[in-house]
Amino acid sequence: MTHALNRRTFLKTASGLVIAPALGLDALSAHAAEACPNVVVGTWGGDYLNLLEQNIGKPIIEAAGGKVTYDSADQVGRMTKLRAEKASRRGSLDVACLADLDMYDINRSGILETVDAKLVPNLANTLEALRRPYSIPHIFSAMVIVYNPEKLGTKPDSFTAALDPKLKGKVGFSDILYNFNVVSSSLAAGHKDGDMAGGVQFLRELRKTQQPKVYPSNEAVASALKSGDIWFTCMWKARALQWKKAGVPIEYVVPKEGAVPVTFEAAVPKNSQSKPCGFNYLNAMLDPRAQIGFAETMGYAPTVKNANLPPSLQQSVGFTSAELDRMVKLDYARFTADKPALLDFWNKEFKVGL
Repeated sequence: MTHALNRRTFLKTASGLVIAPALGLDALSAHAAEACPNVVVGTWGGDYLNLLEQNIGKPIIEAAGGKVTYDSADQVGRMTKLRAEKASRRGSLDVACLADLDMYDINRSGILETVDAKLVPNLANTLEALRRPYSIPHIFSAMVIVYNPEKLGTKPDSFTAALDPKLKGKVGFSDILYNFNVVSSSLAAGHKDGDMAGGVQFLRELRKTQQPKVYPSNEAVASALKSGDIWFTCMWKARALQWKKAGVPIEYVVPKEGAVPVTFEAAVPKNSQSKPCGFNYLNAMLDPRAQIGFAETMGYAPTVKNANLPPSLQQSVGFTSAELDRMVKLDYARFTADKPALLDFWNKEFKVGL
């Protein structure tokens, strides 16, 4: 299911440590704006959509004379639309935004166009380990331990700390991250080879001894941390940064057994009504200006090597060399195949009675 990411492959520049020459997109943007005055972007609503408009739509696309129309929906709805329109000669989306696992799944259905590097020159600046032939990596983070330092006292260095007796009744999970909760537990159990049995057994023990709590959303986990209902969880680092900024009394740490990165990606469907406009938008998503904007507001690390972050921002959203050494990467094919069984375990065994 997972394998270690070599630092040379992943690069220390995962959060803008190295400055490379920026590739201008003014000419490409102007051409695309003239050729197609509107690009339809399928995305999440809320903050993500607002930040797309703030960091990409207005300062890059509209500034060049173009226009962006947003088709907002949850991830499942967007995937359903892409599949339903597969046979249509003219799809309704020029760009589709999805998390890495779901983008992989959609690509397996033959829906996505291969990224045209000539139309996405900023692709050359992306981290090689995050590239896919069918999508561009927009922003990324990783699963970390999130904890209340006042309650724990000692900084945990492993997710195995969840089994500490003093955390009985104080460990919480986000329901929607069920599969990543199992992955984190598998890593804590010493399994990096794709064997999910170790994670399942770890969670069985945790359930038996710790009386953990399961919350319906990431936001509900944040509320539980703020109220003191829980003191310990696993969550995306970017989320933890947002929560801490909002006053939730937490700290975070990359566990010594490793962390799984998550990448939010964008792609152009094969039946896009304007593929040049779609690829132009993908290129704008990789513009250093846009990447810095997302790092400042959402806490996600840039995926390009030429996003010159201020030192304090790089320190908060980025990862050290040692942390990058401990990053693991999902085997998407195996993990996707395992998801039904993991969901079955989570719903029918782990959550029951909690």
